[in-house]
Amino acid sequence: MATSAPTVPDCGNTVYTTCYCEENIYWLINRFLSPPGGQQNWDVFSVFISNPTKTVALWNQRSSRDTAIIWDYHVVLALRECRRVHSQSRGCCLTRGPGDTWVYDLDTCLPIPCHWNEYVDQTFPLGTDTPSQYQSRFRVIPGNVYLDNFASDRSHMLQVSGTNVPEEPRYVAKPPPYPVICGPEAEKHGIRNNLMTHFVSMSGDEQGFGTVMDFDAFTAWCSLSGPST
Repeated sequence: MATSAPTVPDCGNTVYTTCYCEENIYWLINRFLSPPGGQQNWDVFSVFISNPTKTVALWNQRSSRDTAIIWDYHVVLALRECRRVHSQSRGCCLTRGPGDTWVYDLDTCLPIPCHWNEYVDQTFPLGTDTPSQYQSRFRVIPGNVYLDNFASDRSHMLQVSGTNVPEEPRYVAKPPPYPVICGPEAEKHGIRNNLMTHFVSMSGDEQGFGTVMDFDAFTAWCSLSGPST
């Protein structure tokens, strides 16, 4: 007998800092995967959105409600439902295949979570007709891989004034109050910062984590007609 559709997890009271989407999603994934196996009905992924020029157009973002905003990159969480059936003969649950996909974008004007179809339609309304400079690519990374390997020293958020007067670099946005994140695998290998090289980069080479997809491949993945990562 097939199980009923599971309730989509709530993200209320999650850790959030403006302009640090990669860290916000890190903590949300950590919450969904704690304790291990806590989300047995869902596969959890981080999704980095960027392109080679770091100029991606997203609509319905809170920082620009009425028009598109151009981000260098953005990060969301995707949940894919794992539907299971109970085998009376074996006395266990067997994976039947994935069910539905939901997106958690903590900076959107849309519902959180949002069904993938609505999210894609409202966030990327031009689809593949978006001018090439602003078209998004998507790096999809399993949640446990992200937690283990992500590291950021937040140096990408530092800037200097550009004047001839020496001064300490300043953050362009106030950093989170907690220490910088360094996943256990990153720490084991002495890596302190791989945000741009292994996550934001959309080169698709072996250096990065997860799978890089264009718009059509990502929508196919969300609709479950594309391969899992």
